[in-house]
Amino acid sequence: MPRLSLIIATYNDAIGLARCLDSIDQQTVRADCEVLVFDNASSDGTVELLKGRSDRLDHWESERDRGIYHAWNKAIARASGDYVAFVGADDYYASPTALQQLLELTVGQPDLVSGRNAYYSPEGKFLRNWGYAWDWQRMRESMILSHPGLLMRRSLFDRIGLFDERFRICGDYDWLLRLPPDLKAVHTNQVILCLNMGGVSNTQVGRVFAETFRAQRRQPDLGLWRSGAYWLLNWLKYGRRKLIGLA
Repeated sequence: MPRLSLIIATYNDAIGLARCLDSIDQQTVRADCEVLVFDNASSDGTVELLKGRSDRLDHWESERDRGIYHAWNKAIARASGDYVAFVGADDYYASPTALQQLLELTVGQPDLVSGRNAYYSPEGKFLRNWGYAWDWQRMRESMILSHPGLLMRRSLFDRIGLFDERFRICGDYDWLLRLPPDLKAVHTNQVILCLNMGGVSNTQVGRVFAETFRAQRRQPDLGLWRSGAYWLLNWLKYGRRKLIGLA
């Protein structure tokens, strides 16, 4: 099995983080993983939680950062795995074999390994399983990968650079748009993570669409007009999901 670096950025979510770390410790391939936690100087007991679990963490720190992408970039500099995956502090793995299912798909040394994730409302209501296979052209229209838990070859960051820290929410989409069209990717329809829809990308919808448009507009093959058309189309799709209770 290749080695996997699991990266968690957190702020004042000790309860969610404890559940997240528990689900990682229960993984059948836990021995093949390193866990790195970057806390934004929380004041809710997160530091005490991390101190109590320090023997199971390869690295953790608690200091002010400049946003999630700054924390992720710091983590990439420390990551020693062949692959990296970013997990939200309030996300948790759907089963003890979730990571094993992904790592088994790395036999052909793909650049990306994606799966589906289960999305829940803040009240705990199941909304949908979502996440599609990598498609370079479709990615230029909208985010089709469920980024949490996505396995990314560590060397990709050496190839195309780190996350742009000027983004607050959609820096992962901007990074994925920079990937080349000849990327090697594999996908499974298995549910990997359970996600709470209360995160910042789900509560600041206007900013999400603004940053998505900004990321698309930076791509030479898209430009202003195509990016604007995709922006309008994605707003219409979001409105439809709202009407049927899936957003």
